[in-house]
Amino acid sequence: MSKPSYAEVYRAFRWTEALGALGWDATSDVNLGHTIVDRHPPDRVALHWIGKAGAGARYSFGDLARLSNRFANVLRAHGISRGDRVAGYLPRIPETVIAMLGTWKAGAIWVPVFTGFSGEAIEFRVRHSGAKVLCTHWEYRARIPRAAAGRAKVVTVAASDGTGVDHDDLSFWPATNAQAEIFVPARCRREEPAVLLYTSGSTGPPKGVKIATNFLVAVYPYMRYAVDLRPDDVFWPTGDPGWGYGLVCYMGAMALGVAVISQEAQPVPEFCLSLLSARDVSNFATTPTVLRGIMALGQDAVGRSPVRVRCVNSVGEPLNAEVVHFFRRVWDVTPMDQYGASEVGLPIGNFNALDMVVKPGSMGLVVPGFEMAVVDEAGTALGPDEVGHVALRPSAEGYYSLGYWEDPERTRETYRTWITIGDLARRDADGYFWFEGRADDVIKSAGYRIGPFEIESTILRHPAVAEAAVVGKPDPLRGQIVKAYVVLRPSVVPRSGLEEEIVDLVRTELGRHLAPREVEVVDQLPKTETGKIQRFLLRTR
Repeated sequence: MSKPSYAEVYRAFRWTEALGALGWDATSDVNLGHTIVDRHPPDRVALHWIGKAGAGARYSFGDLARLSNRFANVLRAHGISRGDRVAGYLPRIPETVIAMLGTWKAGAIWVPVFTGFSGEAIEFRVRHSGAKVLCTHWEYRARIPRAAAGRAKVVTVAASDGTGVDHDDLSFWPATNAQAEIFVPARCRREEPAVLLYTSGSTGPPKGVKIATNFLVAVYPYMRYAVDLRPDDVFWPTGDPGWGYGLVCYMGAMALGVAVISQEAQPVPEFCLSLLSARDVSNFATTPTVLRGIMALGQDAVGRSPVRVRCVNSVGEPLNAEVVHFFRRVWDVTPMDQYGASEVGLPIGNFNALDMVVKPGSMGLVVPGFEMAVVDEAGTALGPDEVGHVALRPSAEGYYSLGYWEDPERTRETYRTWITIGDLARRDADGYFWFEGRADDVIKSAGYRIGPFEIESTILRHPAVAEAAVVGKPDPLRGQIVKAYVVLRPSVVPRSGLEEEIVDLVRTELGRHLAPREVEVVDQLPKTETGKIQRFLLRTR
């Protein structure tokens, strides 16, 4: 069957298509929980979950509707109302989905906290968001600092034998099962925040991006035309719902009535190849790191594994042209590189559902419904092949985010005529965008956006360190790795084991994925005349 042309769909697209697919109209208040699960046939499968040990469970839309109602009643019983924040420090388990849906049914705002974080990274997000409830899992409970537990009521998913729950916690399942299955979802305006997603910057603490209730509308054209999600797809998004892309894929798919595969274990290459084959996955949404890892297994090993994947989608960092060519050869599938960010959603991509030329290495074309450009510092659109800021013109219907939590100054700076967040690109004469790097110093490693500020601040706590600067170093598998340059205090002599101590400090305080993979001791850091560290000079070493 022939595909419609990109140009045709871009010209014809209207946001009423997205509203109709979600059962919304242009003016009425809505509820995300109701939209995502309640309105679908209750017997239809919504979630296939695979645990770390291999066992799993299947949840229908009716199951998730009833369980999220019960959890919404738990929240209501503990004083949670419309606009309150509920944090989730949870892995890829069914309880994560239930808690998210229950939070939205209560009219509250979900605050995802990635399980790679620990210590102060958790405490900052709980404190800054003002979360009243913090949901977690028994394997991660010990990482939550007392300060965070003191600010929010902790709800813990216990181990199978009931252990792992602190004496002041609520145990997730006993508390949930004790509540009624009936709950009347709160009606919310589409311009109200539904998610508070923290994203790291280079010059300050993490910023809380207010993701609008309208995000399902904003991501609809991406799910429909880029991902090419179909009702009969076996859809596996490998992302963690604690990060933006995982959240979008899980909720965007279920909102359209498509079941999602969710795996608790990390998606290492061998596991991915096995699951793709065993589950007959047809639509695979992942990151360049996962694809490069599968490619590293070798053409013979990958080619021997029987898969029926028809669509591969990649977000998080630029997708190398070599990866595209590899999967074309081995699977006869073109991995589609797509661009997104917390502040703008997913407005650029290559499209599985449309007839278009894929230029390997390109971010792709503008998603239908959006207006994008490459602009200079003054916000003036640049010509073909001129490098500038990737810019989104805000949409009255397809808006994704609402600004930064309790940061009106930065919101005014970012959310102007064009929304720009520091990504640099050029646009060729055919309209394709090509990523050129970061205007600031955010590191993109294995699909995660990592800001140096938190890491540098933690390194400076080591008694031997006087100064620190963190940059991204190119890496063939992860895109970039975190590298730290440190200047020692005058009285300190370099010694064996010091670099390992610094890595362990960051791993303990912030989490494994933020820990430097390389530490280099230097005599001094390059700086401007006003004393600002010139990280770009470190990146050129």
